[in-house]
Amino acid sequence: MLGLRSVLLDEGRHRQPAAGIAARLFASGGAGLGLALAGAVLTTCVVLWAIRGSQTGRIGSHLALYGAAFLAYLVALVAARGLSSRGVFFALSLALGWRALLVAAPPLLSDDVNRAVWEGRIQVHGGNPYAWRDRPEAPKWEALRDEVWHGLNHRDYTAVYPPLWQLAARAVVSLHDSVTAMKAFLVACEALALAALVPLLKRRGLPLSRLLIAAWSPLALVEVAGSGHNEAFGLLWLTLGLLALEAGWPLLSALAAALGFQSKLLPGLVAVAWTRRYRAWHVMAAALAAAALVLPYRGAGPLLWSSLDKYASFWRFNETLFAPLALAVGSHRAAVALAALLVLALAVGLAVRGADAVAAATAVVAVSLLLSPNVLPWYALWFLPLLALRDEPAALLFTGTVALAYLVYPDWQSGRPWYLDWGVRALEYLPCVAVLAGPWLRPGAWYAAEAR
Repeated sequence: MLGLRSVLLDEGRHRQPAAGIAARLFASGGAGLGLALAGAVLTTCVVLWAIRGSQTGRIGSHLALYGAAFLAYLVALVAARGLSSRGVFFALSLALGWRALLVAAPPLLSDDVNRAVWEGRIQVHGGNPYAWRDRPEAPKWEALRDEVWHGLNHRDYTAVYPPLWQLAARAVVSLHDSVTAMKAFLVACEALALAALVPLLKRRGLPLSRLLIAAWSPLALVEVAGSGHNEAFGLLWLTLGLLALEAGWPLLSALAAALGFQSKLLPGLVAVAWTRRYRAWHVMAAALAAAALVLPYRGAGPLLWSSLDKYASFWRFNETLFAPLALAVGSHRAAVALAALLVLALAVGLAVRGADAVAAATAVVAVSLLLSPNVLPWYALWFLPLLALRDEPAALLFTGTVALAYLVYPDWQSGRPWYLDWGVRALEYLPCVAVLAGPWLRPGAWYAAEAR
């Protein structure tokens, strides 16, 4: 991790003579060999994941593979210094190949993608995924039950995710009703987000090699192509909103944020930190767009957000600062409300200060995770496009350590509660805290900060 900032911010265009196919492809001498070796390790891990399929019954070996993949990923980021245009193209092509293998495999670590397919399916057949009468266990859908339905969790819950995601799920299922099609769609969203990062990198004077931060991330490989989490859909809107903002199109940015809010909520909260760059009518137009997306599902009535309310009110897993917050206020529900207000206050404060858009987004995402009652591994995906634009070593490390949360599986499968021991959480979070605090612990750091 040391020196990663200076390495990745340096375009490093000087080419060095080297022998071998890898060196000629990447035009970076020994660094090219390092990148090729890292790619080989990642390829091996992806092939093993694809062959073995579901990892939920073999968490120990999965984490060993993930650890190897993450170390290879860090090596690749350092070795990407001086990566040629041809090398970037080759690296991205390899990343696409990895995703193709994982898309074709069964979901690796979660069954959430089954719900996306099911909710798209009932819409195609005239149902409303938010309506109690159309919940997954409703007898009216018995004829549609197959392996997708049997793979659903919480069949007594109606839809949790916002309306734009439901419309997207319906569109995918109308084209092809399968888990593979849904995962392929989410990988396409990833690819579009990467494409949106290209002009953002150029505008900030950063090398295109930084695309590897998102494209080669083991977290992205496992959680999007591997498990089919719809964060990729929300990340697309977040990235498009940021691109529009930095290109000087605030209305389009506000609209993208509204669409992101109706996909996964968090992009709308992030956009609060950008409001100083919006006009009032931009915000109004975005609010109207968000409201219009609810109309197709208004038949669910007051139950429209019932499952989201249940999720916020009762679910708790792998939390950190939420624990003392809930203890202080004496109520889970009150703690959720207070946490939301604190994140909103942070976003407003960043907007008032006129903070850099990427820095503000990173801060909102980080504090949202720290105050959330639920921190599942795929939540860390929100960092990836932001890390391509701004170095935050602690957040980068978290995209590796967050996989330790899967250690909940062995105990849960043996009949114990869905609970992650605080010792595991310490291993997950404390290294990131140490990396974050490191610069402030150096001699003279406080004095230098005061001088500035």
